[in-house]
Amino acid sequence: MLIQLGNLRKIIIIRMIAPDTETSRMNADFTIAVLQHVPVPGDITAALQRLETTAAQAAADGCELLQVPECSITGYNQPLAAMQQTALQANSETTRAIAEIARRHHIAISYGFAEAAGSQFYNCVQIVDAAGDVIAAYRKTHLWGELDRTLFSAGETLAPVVELNGWKIGLLICYDIEFPETVRTLALQGAELILVPTGLMQPWRDIAERVVPIRAYENQLYIAYSNYCGDEGDLSYEGRSCIAGPDGADLDRADQSPALLTATLSKRAIVECRQALPYHQDRRPELYTDVAAQQ
Repeated sequence: MLIQLGNLRKIIIIRMIAPDTETSRMNADFTIAVLQHVPVPGDITAALQRLETTAAQAAADGCELLQVPECSITGYNQPLAAMQQTALQANSETTRAIAEIARRHHIAISYGFAEAAGSQFYNCVQIVDAAGDVIAAYRKTHLWGELDRTLFSAGETLAPVVELNGWKIGLLICYDIEFPETVRTLALQGAELILVPTGLMQPWRDIAERVVPIRAYENQLYIAYSNYCGDEGDLSYEGRSCIAGPDGADLDRADQSPALLTATLSKRAIVECRQALPYHQDRRPELYTDVAAQQ
C-alpha cells in the first residue's frame, strides 16, 4: 500500500500472517452424541434402522461423532450359538452399510459389535469417520465374568490413540474402564477423549455414577460412556450413560430410559484442569512401574 505524507513517500508492506495452527487446534471444539437404547439382540436390520435415524438426528444437532453401546449392532447378552450366527467380520456387508450411514449424514460413528475372526469371536468397537473410512478398531481386553468368557476371546492390545477432527481419541469397552491403568495409558498417549461403549448391568450403578467421572477427573480428559437400558435376556441394564468432563462433572447424563445425550467438548477446559492439577507432570513412574507390571 502506498501512502503520501507531504513530500515523504512511505511504502508500507502489509504481510498476511498465516493463522497459528496450534492455537486453532487448541480452540477447536468437538460436539458428540451418545445413544442409550434398549437392546434388540440378533436383529441387525433393526439396529441399522436405529443407527440411521439417530445419525440423522445427531448430525442435524451439529454433532461430529455418534457413539452407541457395546455390541449395539449384534446384541450382547446372547446364547453362544445365537451370537455365532450374528457375529460380523470387521469388513462385512453390515459394517459397509454403517460406513454408508456415516457418509450419508456426514458424521463419524463409533459402534460396537460381536466380531467373527476365523474361529474366534471378539467384543469389538470400530470408528468410521464422516467419509466412511475405518480409522480405529479395538477388541475388548478385559473380559467380565463367565458371560464374556463364554462368548469372546480377549483382545491382546490397547488400540492406539487416533485423531478425528483435530481431537485425539482413545477406545475402551465396558469393564476395561474399571482398570485405572487403561485410561492412564491412553491419557499418556495424548488422548483428549475416550469413548467407552458399555453394557453395564444392575447392580453396578456406581461404575457409571462414580468410577467414570473419577477416571475423567484423574486423567483430565473427556469420557463418553454409552450404555443400554431395559432388559436383554436375564440382564437388566443400569442406563446412566454420560459424558464426563475433565473436571469430573457431567456434561450430560441419562436416567434409565432411552436417550440421546449431546455435549460440546473444549480443549481449553482440558488445559485449565491440567494446569490447576498437574497430575501427569508430577507423576513418578520409577516408583510404581515395576509394581504395575507384576503378573
